[in-house]
Amino acid sequence: MAVDFGDHWSGFRHNEVIGFISNEILMNGGGPEFYQAFCSCPWNEVEDQLRSIVVEPQVPLSMKRAYTWSALALSVRVATWQWEQQTCQTWQPQEQVEECEVASSALTSELQWLREEQEEASLELQFTQVALQHALNKCDVLLEQLLQVKRMVQDVLLPLEIVPVLQVMPQGGGRMAPGCR
Repeated sequence: MAVDFGDHWSGFRHNEVIGFISNEILMNGGGPEFYQAFCSCPWNEVEDQLRSIVVEPQVPLSMKRAYTWSALALSVRVATWQWEQQTCQTWQPQEQVEECEVASSALTSELQWLREEQEEASLELQFTQVALQHALNKCDVLLEQLLQVKRMVQDVLLPLEIVPVLQVMPQGGGRMAPGCR
């Protein structure tokens, strides 16, 4: 068999297709050698080798056909391998994009929560500032009232300290100014 039925990397899904290609290779005098020799090579090496066979006038046409069928099978193998590589490379960024979207969603939710917390704290601060200003104004009013009361008390007590208190003299019934004896 020029192309192995069990080779899942061949790129072919149907045994009938693999059988047809293998029969064409064998009927044209070829074998598994070309396919096996180049199955792990990059496509440009496969094509270069096929070209060297196709342009060689001493190679019989049937062998050229056999190698061309082998190259066809190899091209499907290379295309399958490239597709697998691209799929793997696509999945990794896809997974990273999905992870970023999840993280972005979580960060968006947290940012929204922080904004709400900030707004709540801002309102609470404003209420506290208003209450503090009210308390300061009340303190100013009470201080002014206290100063007024103090001035009134001084106004009442000051004349009392200035006016001499008359004392009665013990003998003679006359009055005497304080401090005189």
